[in-house]
Amino acid sequence: MQQTVLMLHSSLSSGRQWQSLKLALKAQYQVLNPDLLGYGSNTEKYPRPMQLADEAKKLWPLLDGKAAGSVILVGHSFGGALALHMARTRPELFKAVLVFEPVAFHLFKSTDPALYQQVQQLSQQMLNVSPKDAAELFIDYWQGDEYFNHLPDVMQQKLTAQVGKVAADFEALSGEPATLIDYATAIHCPVLLLSGEQSQLSAQRLAVMLAGALPCVEFQTVKTGHMGPVTDAALVNALLLKFIQCLQV
Repeated sequence: MQQTVLMLHSSLSSGRQWQSLKLALKAQYQVLNPDLLGYGSNTEKYPRPMQLADEAKKLWPLLDGKAAGSVILVGHSFGGALALHMARTRPELFKAVLVFEPVAFHLFKSTDPALYQQVQQLSQQMLNVSPKDAAELFIDYWQGDEYFNHLPDVMQQKLTAQVGKVAADFEALSGEPATLIDYATAIHCPVLLLSGEQSQLSAQRLAVMLAGALPCVEFQTVKTGHMGPVTDAALVNALLLKFIQCLQV
């Protein structure tokens, strides 16, 4: 039985962020690294307000006909939260879930209102400025002050061109109708949960919360920031590959 690896990227990124991991796995697996709605080459329309179910609706057809327990999910940030949504929705399909700081912001509503408000303020600020300034706010929130300004002009332009989708991502992340108990009850496959030691408190706190709730989880911290799968791909991918290889034992 051929197994499939489905890789879901972060906001303001594309499926290409997983290219090196795809190359390392493609000899043994069918590897799918699609561009999510509004990113990369994916120009499909998305509803507003958006829900994670709307994003997942476009991905389920990729898994049509897959046997139970034959799909490995990999996700980062928004893609990590989307992976948790998919694993909660159809748990029988997945062999394992590997996520780097899934930003399931909806979990803060009842557990940490201050952090929830911080995230909502960032989202609102991005709506009230120019696209370039919105991209700068978003990137600097995750990577530190002035990070955006030190990126090459071509990269700044690319990020600015797609930043409009981020508002929809925030809507989906904040409005997901799920609790920690919902995730813990549904997701019983092995989970690798990674968190960056240099990341924002919001992302680290969510990772710790999920690690404490999921029943079959391996939790590791990595010496990187929230964008570790992009900025330190070799370091993060090594951990992902090791976990996937252990699944075959």
